[in-house]
Amino acid sequence: MKLSIRTFTTFTLGLAIAFSASTVSALNIVVTNDDGAEASTVIAMQQRLIAAGHSAIVCASTQDKSGTGGQLDFLKPITPMTATSRAGFIKAGAPGVGLVPGLTDVYYVDSTPVASALYCLDVASFKKWNAVADLVVSGPNYGNNTGLINNSSGTVNAGLIALNRGVPAIVVSAAKPSSYKAFDKLVDADPEYEVADIIVKILKELIVQKSVAGGALLPPGVALNVNTPAFDTGKANALPLKFTQVGVAASAVPFFVEDLSTDPVAVGYGLGAVKFPGITLGLPTTGVPAKLSSIKDTDPNSEQNAVLAGSVAISVIKGNHQAGRAAESALRLKLQNIAK
Repeated sequence: MKLSIRTFTTFTLGLAIAFSASTVSALNIVVTNDDGAEASTVIAMQQRLIAAGHSAIVCASTQDKSGTGGQLDFLKPITPMTATSRAGFIKAGAPGVGLVPGLTDVYYVDSTPVASALYCLDVASFKKWNAVADLVVSGPNYGNNTGLINNSSGTVNAGLIALNRGVPAIVVSAAKPSSYKAFDKLVDADPEYEVADIIVKILKELIVQKSVAGGALLPPGVALNVNTPAFDTGKANALPLKFTQVGVAASAVPFFVEDLSTDPVAVGYGLGAVKFPGITLGLPTTGVPAKLSSIKDTDPNSEQNAVLAGSVAISVIKGNHQAGRAAESALRLKLQNIAK
């Protein structure tokens, strides 16, 4: 078939526009979490982001670092590993930072989730793209991070450290899957992929609507905390998405016990013989002792309550602890005689 000059010009112009659009919408994305670089969730997320046309690298810890919050391990050298990694792919004696064997662009860091995120932002991003990343996706976490538990979450804080470095972030936590699985056990029908697809859908909309409200992927200084509820296989795409407030209702409440061997959650984690004090978690199935103080939150717009009602909760969070104007005004009144 012979194309006319006009037809050929129109055809090539269309290709150029399509190529330009796909190039503009493609992002360089860091994926991290607090469950480890070998976790099924982050590898499924990386795969889905790449399938959507993005470039994605993973940086995460070698072990389960859940509950480590914003721990930095400041000025603590990351020496060769003294123990084999969580899933066993990285052996004791390996360098403290490196690539997970058998995977592409998946880095491990034998340190905290925040340190792992910083490695990707400060080192691995420049190895891959010679530039800082466009976005950090922290998660999906096994189990939800909602309400007050967010303060101690390694997944949430890995996202916040990126936010405070000027990189947009989406934090992701899932009710399903709720327990750890290594990447080599992934199969096509796993919920990890369905959760990842929800994030890809949200990200696609953020890209399409980038020109709205300031012209950035996310407004400066804020991130999204996304929590997905439990769902039946193949049904995640139909879940309603709801804007929520963080609230105080939480997926888990930490509290101190004098003897871990008497605590049902600790026993469930294999600590039945550990007759020592420590921190445990009050879960929806176990609750917390009645004598302990806690804040009740029945607001349906709080993220935990929205998740329990079957919605994907999307909360807008920020990277610092600044209180709202009403709380600040109240304290200004209380201290007006001594503080300017």
